[in-house]
Amino acid sequence: MVQKLSGMGLSASGIVGVLIVAGIILSATDVSQTAGQIAMWGGVIIGLALGIFGVVGVASRYF
Repeated sequence: MVQKLSGMGLSASGIVGVLIVAGIILSATDVSQTAGQIAMWGGVIIGLALGIFGVVGVASRYF
């Protein structure tokens, strides 16, 4: 299953990018500022968590 989203000149695929783009679209169109902020921050937090897990996974092979 692949997530894709495009709108307002932005496009993304994957959960992190889709959440961030959806948050921008929700905030920019004044549909829901709160939902937009939650989506953007959720995408950032998930992206950081996946990055940290990736670094730990690679580092665990060498230590």
